[in-house]
Amino acid sequence: MGKKELLANLLYHSGLWRFVSQRRRHGLVILNYHRIRPDHATEPCQFDDGVFGPMQSAFERQVKWLKLNFEVLSESELLGIVLGARPFSGRFAAITFDDGYRDNYDLALPVLNAHDTPALFFVCPAIIDERRLGWWDVIAYLVKASPRTTIHLRGEVIPLNGQKPAAIGKLRAWMKLRPAAETATLMDQLSEACGVPPPDLILRDRQLMTWEQIREAGNRGVAIGSHTHTHRVLAGLTEEDQRWELLQSKAALEAQLERPVRTLSYPVGGYQNFTAVTMRLARDCGYEGAFSFHTGVNLPGDGNPYNLRRIAPSVTLDAMFACGVTLPEMFSWSHPLPASHQAPAP
Repeated sequence: MGKKELLANLLYHSGLWRFVSQRRRHGLVILNYHRIRPDHATEPCQFDDGVFGPMQSAFERQVKWLKLNFEVLSESELLGIVLGARPFSGRFAAITFDDGYRDNYDLALPVLNAHDTPALFFVCPAIIDERRLGWWDVIAYLVKASPRTTIHLRGEVIPLNGQKPAAIGKLRAWMKLRPAAETATLMDQLSEACGVPPPDLILRDRQLMTWEQIREAGNRGVAIGSHTHTHRVLAGLTEEDQRWELLQSKAALEAQLERPVRTLSYPVGGYQNFTAVTMRLARDCGYEGAFSFHTGVNLPGDGNPYNLRRIAPSVTLDAMFACGVTLPEMFSWSHPLPASHQAPAP
């Protein structure tokens, strides 16, 4: 058990976390989930393990705990606070899901509805239209299924024998940090290197929500926002291509939903993955707010609706969840705000 876990257990089980957290009376903590696991799941995951959060029953306990300890905000309420239409006075939380996975509809939505809890789902229209999985899932699928002990890819020898998690992490980092022009053909090359064909349509289709399910979620207390059109990492694109991603996604979502799309979440979402230019484009394209990831808590006076900070919750309702949500500056993985990201570029 690490130092943070030990401290969290001490604060939580002694009750001191309530005293410490009450010293900060105002703040907005935004939780970012991607996938929910079914209870008693036994089959090994063929895709990216890193996007899975809690099991459904644990997620329900988290939702109930959040409602007891925070005011859980809808998209409209959240924007009202960060845009100044409502006083930033209170202990607020919001629940978000990225990527449009089917379990958001099958497992998360029933819990949210049972406890009358709002949330935001961010989806990529091209992924929903084409029924294709994101590159992070394709990387994991190909590497996990490969019978080879090593692969040769772009001049590098990547060991797989007993080292598949490290290989997956290395390839994900390539996609996150390299320019889009360098990674456009990487999935095809990886498939050949691994000796594994890409996942078939039936397998891919089962992982994703349909437009009908997304529209139903939108009618049941969930706001639907943009996650760009194709999920390319924005910092690796030209300004013109970033603008296309933001405009195309917004137009496609509004055509499907027949309502305005007000918010955006940046793919991957770290400060290396979007820029001040990205924030300015989000504003210019008509978004009222945009969400980063692994970036911390939102406090009164932050003043930038295009960097709404989010944290990743733990997978159970435990000391790390309670302390991570109430004291995110101590227990959640977040990075300091670079000077370049303090406001949208003019």
